[in-house]
Amino acid sequence: MSEENKHITIMVADDEEIVLSLVSDTLEDEGYEVLTSIDSYECLAQFDKKKIDILISDIRMPNMNGIELVKKAKEKHPDLAVVFMTGYANLNSAKEAIKQGASDYILKPFELHEIRAAVEKAVAKVNKDSQSSNNFAQLDHLSDLNEMLFMVGDKISQIQMSLKFAVTHSKADYGSFLQWNSNRTEFKMITIDGDKVVEKDLPSETLIKIIDEVDFSELLQPKIINTSEDNPFLRTDFSVNNSKLVVPCWNKKDTPMVMIRVNRALSIYGILMINAPRESKTTMESNLKFLSISAQQLALSLENIDLLEESQTAYHKLKELQDETIQLEKMATKGEMSAEIGHELNNFLGVVAGSLSLLEFQIKQKKYDKLDKHLIAMNDNINKIKNFTSNLMELRPISTKTETIFFNKLLAEVIEYLKPQKRYQNVDIIFEPSNETIPFKADTLHIQQMLYNLFNNAADAMTKSKTQEIIVYTKLTCEENSFTISIKDSGEGIKQ
Repeated sequence: MSEENKHITIMVADDEEIVLSLVSDTLEDEGYEVLTSIDSYECLAQFDKKKIDILISDIRMPNMNGIELVKKAKEKHPDLAVVFMTGYANLNSAKEAIKQGASDYILKPFELHEIRAAVEKAVAKVNKDSQSSNNFAQLDHLSDLNEMLFMVGDKISQIQMSLKFAVTHSKADYGSFLQWNSNRTEFKMITIDGDKVVEKDLPSETLIKIIDEVDFSELLQPKIINTSEDNPFLRTDFSVNNSKLVVPCWNKKDTPMVMIRVNRALSIYGILMINAPRESKTTMESNLKFLSISAQQLALSLENIDLLEESQTAYHKLKELQDETIQLEKMATKGEMSAEIGHELNNFLGVVAGSLSLLEFQIKQKKYDKLDKHLIAMNDNINKIKNFTSNLMELRPISTKTETIFFNKLLAEVIEYLKPQKRYQNVDIIFEPSNETIPFKADTLHIQQMLYNLFNNAADAMTKSKTQEIIVYTKLTCEENSFTISIKDSGEGIKQ
């Protein structure tokens, strides 16, 4: 712990408490004095009470965004050093951040070492006025790249465009991108040589063995490769011929090369490689920063395509189920099953519709960290609908599958599925589970349907109530080997 750090006061502003806790714990371990705030106005008020050296702020804050917060804070403390965080790759806001003198611009989700490095840079910041115009030019280029990537709908075209951009901006002669898909069944080496674009398919079995041996963590930031010992691909135990598959043909001996991995969270889309011209240290640092942001921008675009493809797949499944449901309803009109069938399907479709609505909203808001949960919920319920409709279409009894259920866990999942639905938009569900897990044997699907019915009845009973609240608790009676579930709503009840 540095003694100098004890004299540095840092304010962290973010509307997510988990981010505040993570960043403050990390920086306090480094010896800094850390203040936190979830509200911009509350944060600004602290500047009247205490000398703050560094402000780390999320750009998207309620009431007053991070850019405005910095402007007003600098009126109070002109020498304030600034680090911006954001979960949205908005290059216009990045340009505004540079205008406000930000020493760093970190994209969420971030690693702790990125926060530490950004703060160290802010503490030791130097006059970089000579680089300001170059920074603006770079951000203008990146803004142009962002617009072009938005217009391109397939991964290979996006990779080619980003690769050409990186080569041109770096004033390099060559560039390559080693690309693979998420399930690692296809590998390509895409190379830019002047005006030519060369695509080469690589043997997947061999490439899987090679990349499994590589430590990609050292390529998190752009790395300059001067010798074969610097190249992580050439440290494997594979033959020279196999190693050449992942080394661009233009990378001759003693030719400097920049390598950086293109990734979002745990998904690695490939490795960007650019030959590095001989240039000054200042120019090299500027180009490396540009390549880093370009790689992040490309990764975000590739991730968006993945999410779009998953959403389209879910939509097509839902469309197929809709067609099956229509056919099923035609059959159901001949008997007394229609009401029961419709009731059961509405429970399933309510969860799917709620999850799809949240999925669309969070994609529009560019909040990608919770998308997997909604896709899983949709797929689970689509499979349940398929099982339900398949049994009915074949005119056979609904199959029963008895298994061990942990009731509190199942109840929590049902509540989570119900919350996104419009019916529960203004309803506060308070769940007070027992300390025990409450295992028992039953059919999961039937128990879920029972719970959906109970909650839906409770929600319908509160439509005219000012306070809409459902209190749920479970209690285990060990002596009688039984348990109790209570679902109580704030509705008016049945008039006597």
